[in-house]
Amino acid sequence: MHLATLHRVKGLEFAHVLIASVNDGVIPLESNHPDTEAEVAEGELRERCLLHVAATRARDTLTITSHGQPSRLLPV
Repeated sequence: MHLATLHRVKGLEFAHVLIASVNDGVIPLESNHPDTEAEVAEGELRERCLLHVAATRARDTLTITSHGQPSRLLPV
């Protein structure tokens, strides 16, 4: 078993991947300082790409969990 951040799994492959706490406000992370619309869109795209890369590291099974309000980046 390995425990890693979303950033650390780039280029790796695992039989099973669990991505936990994919909640709104966590992924994408809400900023405490005001951002322009362009900065918000760019940050959301970065987070979406990072989540995609982490999810595609799974060879056999992928499990994504959330509690409360799921991230808006998850499909409905």
